[in-house]
Amino acid sequence: MYQRTLLYFVLISTFLLSYSCMNNQESAPEKEGSWQGCVIGMYPENGNETLPTGKQEEIDDFEAKIGKEIGSVVWFPTWDDEFPLEACQKLHERGIIPHLTWEIFWPSEDANNTRQTGPEGYEGFREVLSGKHDEYIDRFARAAKAFDQRVLIRFLHEFNGNWYVWSGNKNGKAEGGPEKVVEVWKYVVDRFRKLGADKVKWLWVPHGPSTDLSTEAWNEVANYWPGDEYVDWIGLDGYNFYPEDPWGGKRPLRNFDNCFRALYDDCAELGDQPMMIAEFGTGEFQADDFDKAAWVTEAFTKIKTEYPRLKIFTWFNINKELDWRVNSSPESLGAFQEALADPYFISSPY
Repeated sequence: MYQRTLLYFVLISTFLLSYSCMNNQESAPEKEGSWQGCVIGMYPENGNETLPTGKQEEIDDFEAKIGKEIGSVVWFPTWDDEFPLEACQKLHERGIIPHLTWEIFWPSEDANNTRQTGPEGYEGFREVLSGKHDEYIDRFARAAKAFDQRVLIRFLHEFNGNWYVWSGNKNGKAEGGPEKVVEVWKYVVDRFRKLGADKVKWLWVPHGPSTDLSTEAWNEVANYWPGDEYVDWIGLDGYNFYPEDPWGGKRPLRNFDNCFRALYDDCAELGDQPMMIAEFGTGEFQADDFDKAAWVTEAFTKIKTEYPRLKIFTWFNINKELDWRVNSSPESLGAFQEALADPYFISSPY
């Protein structure tokens, strides 16, 4: 009788232990970017207007053009906007990860984001750190928490350039510019974390080589690093503007490696987070036996073979400064279709 009771106890204990282990394994958080391959992402030309209203025709059109479904889409809400709950829900239903580039300026006050910065830097930074926008930040965070699904937030993007009011360049340069960017980053992330908005994944994104970017030591990307606990994804932005930009400035020819190799290597040393290209593209041109179709083919070959930490790419599909679109020519579109036919480039990872 004693032996039978002991055996029964052992069997029950083993079962409960096994169940507990299985349950813990199932409830363990999935590691970011743990999938095989690279997710296809894009920015729609009219995304800032169409996506918040729930319209997704441009996504459908892009997918039809490239012959594959996408897995991530970016647009650019500002601090005039509330968290786009409806848009995020609709994207989640089709397996698309929402990617919000949350721009800290107020179009209602400054439509073109041209507010001048003074001796103390960007007024918006001072307002955030003084607590003026706490109610708005918390409201945005609570709505993101209510969404209860993964959403990427790219905050203070391209902070190492000289074109945004939230850059180190506009907030002191060598006299504390990067430190101010880090201070604001941590302030906002901390408020989200305090409210339990844990499915927000913070995307930290410097820009690659540019004629509008200081190469002085104070502007090295490591100076902007807020620490592992404040970053979920490392992103890279870069473009080939050759031969000139819309403002008449001459621009060098940049292949994929010139846009990203050095930046990728520098960022890889900062943390072990998954990496993505948050924006990239090339204009439509033909010069020196190097055209857009060839650029595209080389880019996606390199993503697959030489940049293993890239788990998402985001093509800037818009005719803006230059014609960045995948269908800027039949040859370019054909190169996209051929490159993305490779099973390495995937749609929804979930």
